[in-house]
Amino acid sequence: MFALNASAAAQPANGVPLRIIVPYAAGGLADITARLMSEHLTPRLGQTVIVENRPGANGSIGTAVVAGAKPDGNTLGLVVSSHAFGKALMPDLPFDPIKDFEPVTQATRTATVLVATPGLPADDIETLIAYVKQRPGELAFASPGNGSNMHIFAEQLVEMTGLDMLHIPYKGSAAAHLDLIAGRTQIVFDTFGAVEQHLAAGRLKLLAAGGDTRLPKYPEVRTLAEQGLPGIHAESWGAFIAPAGTPKERIDQLHRELTAVLQSPEIRRRLEDAGATVVAGSPQELAELMAKEEKKYGELIRRLNIQLN
Repeated sequence: MFALNASAAAQPANGVPLRIIVPYAAGGLADITARLMSEHLTPRLGQTVIVENRPGANGSIGTAVVAGAKPDGNTLGLVVSSHAFGKALMPDLPFDPIKDFEPVTQATRTATVLVATPGLPADDIETLIAYVKQRPGELAFASPGNGSNMHIFAEQLVEMTGLDMLHIPYKGSAAAHLDLIAGRTQIVFDTFGAVEQHLAAGRLKLLAAGGDTRLPKYPEVRTLAEQGLPGIHAESWGAFIAPAGTPKERIDQLHRELTAVLQSPEIRRRLEDAGATVVAGSPQELAELMAKEEKKYGELIRRLNIQLN
């Protein structure tokens, strides 16, 4: 009871709810994470927590709402890794992904995998490269959308291996998977959680794990680094950010309560069931991650002239 009262006393006593803006459609991992968190934050903060989905324009519409919100500690955004390199994709973005926000915590890290249509006669990166190079310009890689982190990972793969493949963007993962299963496209990067059911049913096959480690459910499948591509670190993440200028005391409180909820056994289990690993890092660690990925992927986007349209 004391912890609840102390926490409630530390936050703005103005009766205003805490808004978590999710700049993506309902049903995705970011939305799931926000709604799980809101259930447990309300009693800890002594403040109503509501989740608002503001999808559109690769997440920029909802994120602009966060950037323009009053920096009183009553607005958070839950963004994914493509947030960091948004300026490279959209030079006229109405906010700076780094300067216009206060980092609060990296909430999750999500394993990303490279999967293929079942009929593709390739079972790893080496055989994929050999097959595609014999058919320049004939095969295609899918993505959940132009400018998504999955699109960026695939472009990086194509550049590093010298493959000549067409990019087919879709409006979300589900649509991309349908054509991949049917063989109209050949490969796609996506989160493991998004493709797990298709792998289990044999509708797709796994070529590589994109992160630092192999997947516990598929330990025989090597990582991209183990297959000769250490430069591609294909992981997605979700993070909480606040408008720039939010008082440090409020950032510290939000960080403390968010990480406490993330580290609870129930939330950790439910996020793992959704395909994510809990991180619950410090604001400084999130700031360093975003700066690093802004530089790395921003350079790649400009070099390859990747555009949203």
